[in-house]
This record gives sequence, C-alpha cells and structure tokens, in this order.
Amino acid sequence: MNRLLALLLALLLLLPIGAWGEEEDDWEDWDDWDWRAEWEENGYFDFCDVRDDTLIIFEGITAMGYARDSYWDEELEMDVEIEPRFENGPSFARDMDGGDFHRVSLPSTLRYFGMEAFCFYDFEEFTLPDQLEVLEKGAFYRCSFDMLRVETTLPATDILDCLYDCLVAAYEVPEDHPRYKSVDGVLFSKDGKTLLAYPNDRKAEHYDVPAGVERIGNGAFGSEYLKTISLPIGLKSVGDYAFSGCTRLQSIALPLTVKEIGKGIFNECVSLELVSLPGHGSGSG
Repeated sequence: MNRLLALLLALLLLLPIGAWGEEEDDWEDWDDWDWRAEWEENGYFDFCDVRDDTLIIFEGITAMGYARDSYWDEELEMDVEIEPRFENGPSFARDMDGGDFHRVSLPSTLRYFGMEAFCFYDFEEFTLPDQLEVLEKGAFYRCSFDMLRVETTLPATDILDCLYDCLVAAYEVPEDHPRYKSVDGVLFSKDGKTLLAYPNDRKAEHYDVPAGVERIGNGAFGSEYLKTISLPIGLKSVGDYAFSGCTRLQSIALPLTVKEIGKGIFNECVSLELVSLPGHGSGSG
C-alpha cells in the first residue's frame, strides 16, 4: 500500500504547475471572449451591426436561418426533398456566436425566416414584420420574448410553429392589423372569436377566457404557471392539444355549449384533478 501511495505522489509531482486550474482558466477565457473580434474575422459585420443592445440587419438581406430542403411526408413516412424557396441566410446562436443584444432591427427586404435563425437569445422586444413570406418551424430555437409584436399576416399555425421551444411573455398586435388582435397580451383572431395563443411565459395562475370566444385554437395554451382556466358560455370548439403542457393545471370545466373537442387536449396536464366535460359531468384524475 505504501508503494502505491508513493507512486501516486510521484505522478502528481510530474504534472505541470497550474494543470489543476486549467479547466477553470478555460471558463475565464470564455467569459473574456471578444465576440466582436470573432464576428469581424468571420464577416458578420458585412451584413449586420450591434449598437447598444440592438442587432441591426442591413438592407438587402432577404433570408435568415437555414433554408428547408425537405419535408416529412406523413403518408409516405419519409423525408421528401424539395427545392428551397430561398438560400441560407445569416443565423445567430448565442452559445456559439455570442453577441450582446436583446432587440433586433430587421430590414424591409427580409422575406424568409428559416430554421434556427436565432438560438438561445432572450429578447426584450421582437417584431415579426408584415413583409415576411415564409416562417419555418423552429425559426427561433429556445429563445424567449418579453414582447413579441405580430405584424405578419401569415397563418397563426406558421407563427406558433416558428416559435417551437420558445417562451413568450406577451403578444402585441397593431390596432389596424387585418387578421389578428391582442387583448392583455393574448393573441386572438381579429373578430375575437378564436383564442390563438396564450403567452406561455406569463406568471399568472388563473386566466378568464373572455366572453365571445367561440374557439380555442390548436395548442393555444401551454403555460407551466396556470392552475385554473375559466371558459365562457358560448364556447363551441376546443382545438387539438389546446391545453397540452399546462403541467400545473388543476381543474377546468368545458361549458355545455362545446360541441367539438380535439385530440390530446390535456396531454402532459399531470396536475389535473377535476375535469368537467359537456354531457359527462365532472371527473377526477
């Protein structure tokens, strides 16, 4: 045993001085990393700049992110190659590229948000502009938005798909928008009859769906904070996965006026104890 201890001690003495702190030094170097120098070297400043806390994308840029070149065909159960409508554009990943910004100024020439245009960023404000022609699913990967302004008139499904894996604290819509409106940070159809998206990063534990709402859209909720949701008399349909991911939801009552209920509406609602369904009374889980 004494021989083994002596051998270990000898090996330790042979290690270079400072080797024990090498990993810590690497982290310190990462904290001091000059991302501006990295961007300069890789040509980022040919198409963008950062002023204060705002990333400014220059005019002339038509696409951001990776252009989709295939789609999953459910019937064939395989990827089908397609001709991309746009070329790949610049993309930004905070954990890889750095960049100290929380707002983005987009050019009037932008038409396409491809996959992973932005990854891991915390935005104070972000606008989906009106001139967009395509929003790909996963355009924003694990980003968060204190305020997401919706100016685009693209379908709500495109908007929600492009925010896959994202957190939104509030939606904002211009008053003259022809397709959507926001009420207290919640996204609705213009006529107010369809609740399209409740901000999943709002910290409130209760929400009253306003009177006049006739439909809860597909995947409209998904908050980890809501414990109760009040639905109005006159609600007619609840879309697929409407409350999926509401992990703290404890009770909910669907009014008798509901005639259509989509699939998987309570997926991952692990705290749900009391559900009242039209024509079925109340049940406990």
